[in-house]
Amino acid sequence: MRRILLRSAIAVAFVAAGGCSWTTGGGGPLDPQHRAALVEGFLGGVPQPGALFASDAPVRFVLEADFHLLDGDRTLDSEERPARVILAGPEGGVVEVPVQVPVEIPVEVRTRGRYRLRPSTCPFPPLRLDFPSSELHGTLFDGQDKLKLVTHCRNRGDYEQNVLEEYLAYRLYNVLTEVSFKVQLAEITYLDTSGHNRPMTRMAFLIEDDDALAERLGGEVLDVPGLEAGVLDPGELGLMYTFQYMIGNTDWSTEGGHNMAFLRAGPSIFAVPYDFDFSGLVDAPYAGPAPSVADRIRSVRDRLYRGYCVEGVDHEAVLNRFRAARHDLLSLVETQGKLSYRNRLSAERYLEEFFDDLGYPHRVERNIIQACRR
Repeated sequence: MRRILLRSAIAVAFVAAGGCSWTTGGGGPLDPQHRAALVEGFLGGVPQPGALFASDAPVRFVLEADFHLLDGDRTLDSEERPARVILAGPEGGVVEVPVQVPVEIPVEVRTRGRYRLRPSTCPFPPLRLDFPSSELHGTLFDGQDKLKLVTHCRNRGDYEQNVLEEYLAYRLYNVLTEVSFKVQLAEITYLDTSGHNRPMTRMAFLIEDDDALAERLGGEVLDVPGLEAGVLDPGELGLMYTFQYMIGNTDWSTEGGHNMAFLRAGPSIFAVPYDFDFSGLVDAPYAGPAPSVADRIRSVRDRLYRGYCVEGVDHEAVLNRFRAARHDLLSLVETQGKLSYRNRLSAERYLEEFFDDLGYPHRVERNIIQACRR
């Protein structure tokens, strides 16, 4: 009963403080008692998934840092700042009973990104968490090193929905291929130690680290600025091209290495895409077509195939992989419970348009096979 009353009191406090909005004028740093109550109220009684990237259920933690200082870090070589990740449970893992002791992990956090790093685009920037290996044994983050954190950009519900839609894009690619970054949905309460901002809770997601991806696939990450399409594995390359077309994304390049990681596994080299916020599936308020194609499409919702004409790409085999995965892909959209009904319906319709076109050979020939860049 005490826990229920405490959580109710904290919920009232959050509403009084502006709900989940990041509001300036926080009234100074939280005193220890208030901080402890906020942490306990947010974490208490909520079980964590057994392992990171193993479940679609969101992990829940508190991120405590000087966000006023981080807000000024808007360069590509921004400094790492001290922070804390606070988890539920004596070991931060699966809990069997609701009464748990918060576990605090010292981390370093820095801003990251390019377009979303601009304060005019995203007042709340994307972040990267750097975990100390010595502090993680037995916790949810055991074995992790550096993790990208995709945040909500602006404190409006539609921007939080964009986070969930981009998370969905990664999950769709996970269904199609193992050569993809795993993601973990997260519900995070942000505590600003500077006292400039009041506590807020928002949905976000974590992205698997490049080195972790390489280890999982038995390969190595290549430190190159870009690669020509002809040296990349044609099967996975054709799949990646078609996936980008399916979600309506033109904001990528293998030759320029834009939003692309490169991985060597055995004799093959793979291009692994990331950052899908400029896709039609997400349709973020700030997004537009890539400058190189702005004269050909007017909106990110307009699809344009950007793959190169590469010998070895079997379009029919690639499209059959999409056809075979149609049910699983659409089911994934339907089960994204955090998405609003409106956004879920929009995503379903957008993907259905792609699959409907696959039923017309002349559209496939015109929009994909003959549309490749020579």
